[in-house]
Amino acid sequence: MRELLQKLGFSEKEITIYLCLLEFGQCNASKIAQKLTIPKATVLFILKNLVDLGYVQRSQKGRTQYFEAKPEDLKKHKQRDIEEQSASLSSVIPLLEEFKTPYSSEPKVTFFEGIENCKKAYNSILESQTNVLEFGAHEDLVMRFGEKFMNTFMAERAKRNIHLEAICSDTSISKSLQTQDHKQARNIHMFSQKDGQLYSSIAIFDGKVLLLNLYYDAFAILIENQEVSATLKTIFHLVARKLD
Repeated sequence: MRELLQKLGFSEKEITIYLCLLEFGQCNASKIAQKLTIPKATVLFILKNLVDLGYVQRSQKGRTQYFEAKPEDLKKHKQRDIEEQSASLSSVIPLLEEFKTPYSSEPKVTFFEGIENCKKAYNSILESQTNVLEFGAHEDLVMRFGEKFMNTFMAERAKRNIHLEAICSDTSISKSLQTQDHKQARNIHMFSQKDGQLYSSIAIFDGKVLLLNLYYDAFAILIENQEVSATLKTIFHLVARKLD
């Protein structure tokens, strides 16, 4: 019983005095102090706390205060506390959700290895609910995935109305793709090969970032994180603006 009362928030001394009060029925502080060999001032202090909480009733007869504990009072006030806490919780949760930063997602990282698994990772772009931004190593995509796979992928992406905006070097493959931009729901920005080369493709979509490396080995890393996605979106737009 003492453990249960502790779970309800009673201190050790409050439990001792409350149980003693239940045993005696209505009585004064002196009787409890005598029974428990606890100073009367301590008993009065604890009884006052229990009265304030609504667990104990107090009455006056002449100059003497009498106290009485009724289990139904404890139940009633605990139920009231629960209802008040539930109402407060319901009110504060929407406020906390508004206060929470929109960039608070826990990172999730998935690793893919081998050509077939990399194809599966790349096909996840087809489930995107947003437009796709891509730093594209198009030569590696075509050479390692094959023209058939890439043509099927591009046709399906266009069919699903998932627009892709890409940054890539001005290779023959990229130039050929650019001529089909309107048909394939795409917008390509090209930079000179003298400025460097992309050896990996990076696709940014749905708060995700897919890093795909096919140059020597074949592996892909899918990062699901709003902050990483937002950072790379910013970098993409800054670069695209310079190329326009």
